[in-house]
Amino acid sequence: MSEAPQSQDLDPRRYRHVVSRFATGVTVVSTVVDGVRYGLTVNSFTSVSLDPLLVLFCCEIDCEFHEPVLTAGKWGVSVLSQMQADDANWFATRGVPGVDQFTGRPGVRSGRMLAVPLLTDALATFECRTWTTYEGGDHTVVIGEVVEATITNEGDPLLYFGSAYRGIAPA
Repeated sequence: MSEAPQSQDLDPRRYRHVVSRFATGVTVVSTVVDGVRYGLTVNSFTSVSLDPLLVLFCCEIDCEFHEPVLTAGKWGVSVLSQMQADDANWFATRGVPGVDQFTGRPGVRSGRMLAVPLLTDALATFECRTWTTYEGGDHTVVIGEVVEATITNEGDPLLYFGSAYRGIAPA
């Protein structure tokens, strides 16, 4: 009887290709520290619990967003529409420490409850306080308690599938 292969036997490039077959929504997670606004394109956002109201996202430890979001303890989520691929690309580009990533970006507002930056053209927004975090390999799993949730616009979501942004095709 042969032993099952271990995960380290799976090539990361192959894994990434296979996991790209799972469609996800696209969000921008944002925070503010000492008046500097940070944002990150995230497709690992999901609802966790209704009691208490919890959501989560995963943040790469090496990215410039990691320290600010953990330091701030508060963050926003903007659920992108299929018309916001430019926003997704902008916030997918690595930021520079101490440089406000929202400067000059149109359509930005401060959240009503936590004053985190949110995109006005998003389909929905959430404002969250960090509830707990977990180590997850080269990422930190950040779980937040939702203190505000708003549907801000109608439209179709921006999706990420096959390593590309896409919209919803008619059925």
